[in-house]
Amino acid sequence: MGRIAIISVDGHVKASRAQYRDYIEKKYLEVYDKQVKAAEEAGLRDAGNLHMDFDPAVQWDSDLRMKNLESKGVVAEVLFPNGRPFQVNGLDDFARSENVELAEEGRRAYNRWLVDFCSLAPERRRGQMQISLEDVDRAVDDIYWAKEHGLGGIGLPAPPAGTFFFDPRFDPVWAAAEEAGLVISQHGGAGLPGFSPPGFAAILTIMTENAFFSSRSLWQLIAGGVFDRFPNLKMAYIETQLMFLIPAIANLDMILGADNDVMGFARMMNRDRSVQRLASEYFQTNIFVGVSPFSPRQIPTHAASGMDAMGELLGITSEQRSLPGFHIGVDACMFGVDYPHFESIFERVSEEVADLVGAPGVTEDDVHKVLFENAAEVYGFDLAALQPDIERIGFETGDLLVTASA
Repeated sequence: MGRIAIISVDGHVKASRAQYRDYIEKKYLEVYDKQVKAAEEAGLRDAGNLHMDFDPAVQWDSDLRMKNLESKGVVAEVLFPNGRPFQVNGLDDFARSENVELAEEGRRAYNRWLVDFCSLAPERRRGQMQISLEDVDRAVDDIYWAKEHGLGGIGLPAPPAGTFFFDPRFDPVWAAAEEAGLVISQHGGAGLPGFSPPGFAAILTIMTENAFFSSRSLWQLIAGGVFDRFPNLKMAYIETQLMFLIPAIANLDMILGADNDVMGFARMMNRDRSVQRLASEYFQTNIFVGVSPFSPRQIPTHAASGMDAMGELLGITSEQRSLPGFHIGVDACMFGVDYPHFESIFERVSEEVADLVGAPGVTEDDVHKVLFENAAEVYGFDLAALQPDIERIGFETGDLLVTASA
């Protein structure tokens, strides 16, 4: 079926310390310079979360980054932060600053730089605008600014303390994203509490609870009827892990099912039920999942597709092969490389793709959806515009299987 390539829905970028200086307002430069000097005197690399084998420049050098990714068959990327000005937490993708004013200036500087970085390869990058929900009116303005300046989506931050995503005060944000046609992406770690002091216990807790806090917005948005009020709103969950997401949606389906008393409970409270469909049904229209760093070991193929993998080999129809319960489905799954994080699969992209291609029951159409078609739909990549680059750097799935078996 011709050459194909990967659209990675999980990439991370930042400017160098020197570059950020050009995007910061003059009145904040003294504070910024002091922070940079302190970091340099402490011997900290200009890196963020970066694999030790990678050159820090891959975060801001457009040509170097493109060359490296093309060597792995990655034709385009969705981009999240890897560090912002005035950030005081070293390796966290989600910046924490000393105060609200510096946080806002750091976010503004990052977004302005991101626009320029994406403009160096506009058909191949979709930067995610960083907003805050502390000021809803400003968040709405930022969404339209992102659209006007060519960014490809909105990064979902944590809500202000004491609020939840189903709070009606955030409806203008969902409405603006829907009108602008920009997907809202929850990236793993957003909303995760700051654990201190750092150490093994904190790291192990983060590794466990990241999956919960990163998916928490999903069931809140469903429960709040957000997708019913804004039916064209699209949400993507990137590197959020699936250990809480899948059972939570299955449990919501059970609660919202026809045989349960949730409707009677709503009537008792003298209000209409806000959720009009099963939770799993929103995955057919509004919700997508970026499995990252991608590996069938993170989500077995049969668990993603909801199909009995061996049934096809036995000649069983797709209807008969359908597994019970909730499954994300290949129509909602996307591929993430997580470049250049320390946990990135950059060095083994071909092996992971070969595992996907060679899995029993996986069709050529399934592979295309997971590797690039779903991402193109969600983030607005023009596959026709990408085709010359796909032909130049792409691969044949059959070649991967031969390489993997050699």
